[in-house]
Amino acid sequence: MIVGARRPGAMTMRAAQHVDWGSPLRIARVDRPEPMAGEVGIRVRATSVNPIDMHTGRKAGYEQSMRLPFVPGWDVAGVVDAVGYGVTRHAVGDRVFGLAWFPYPAGTYAEYMTVPAHQVVAMPASASFTEAGCLPMTALTAGQMLDAAHVEPGARVLVSGASGGVGHLAVQIATARGAKVVALARPGHHATLLALGAHTCVDYTEPEQIASAGRFDAVIDLVGGELGRSLFDRVTPGGSIALATAWSIPTYTADAADRGIHVASCLVEPDPQGLTAIASLVDAGRLRVVIGAEYDLTRAAEAQQWVSDRRGFGKVAIVMHTEELDRD
Repeated sequence: MIVGARRPGAMTMRAAQHVDWGSPLRIARVDRPEPMAGEVGIRVRATSVNPIDMHTGRKAGYEQSMRLPFVPGWDVAGVVDAVGYGVTRHAVGDRVFGLAWFPYPAGTYAEYMTVPAHQVVAMPASASFTEAGCLPMTALTAGQMLDAAHVEPGARVLVSGASGGVGHLAVQIATARGAKVVALARPGHHATLLALGAHTCVDYTEPEQIASAGRFDAVIDLVGGELGRSLFDRVTPGGSIALATAWSIPTYTADAADRGIHVASCLVEPDPQGLTAIASLVDAGRLRVVIGAEYDLTRAAEAQQWVSDRRGFGKVAIVMHTEELDRD
């Protein structure tokens, strides 16, 4: 059911929104945004669900920057349908993708959105909208964490949470940089990770197997908590560990200092140059996003549940299916 009121005379669109903090997503008809100076308007073809989407929907300290009703989402792949004053880098009809506005509201669970023109770049020529919509936040996170951990050619790298959205891309990007990657994941996902370039895989539920893997120049920890804290002991003195959920390891700074290793708490940033590099890896056949499930916008709540339940490997996409869009 579509709910919501429209401004008289305004163009409207469908969006998935939280009416109250913690409430399930509802499909509403809302006013369609128009780009301001320096922005482009995008007809969204696909977005994806990231764990932070659910955190923001539950309030979780984000109420200072989020206002109800709140439309989640930061990943976007689509077609430029309007340009604001002064924009020269994009034109109507361009196929683009990007990480929009992060960490401020972007509202990509919608048929249209606006974004600063420099935060989106040309889509990979070989990627579908669905694939491109699943790349920005996860691939940028992976690349920026590898940078923070100083991963260089020849480095031995451990990736925890390797079957997740960020993890399976981190495995591939590290491999493309010439690193030797060990992936932590459940056994049922090992074959896929090996096919994506992991040198070897280890069951994350087996501490003895993890210990037997030895030490690493860098660890990319996407899980945190007790598992993440235990991985500090897997870093070679002088090496680095990059954390996606440092908040779950309150003593992470002291833990790193005690072991003589470097630690970085990472929060992804929009990065057009990084996106262009990602597109190049995709077009070169060196980076592939695995899409575990795909949902229409009207089933956005189910898409979020797929991620919350960790139902499969890789990413879940939200795809816009309307007669107007499907004619393109």
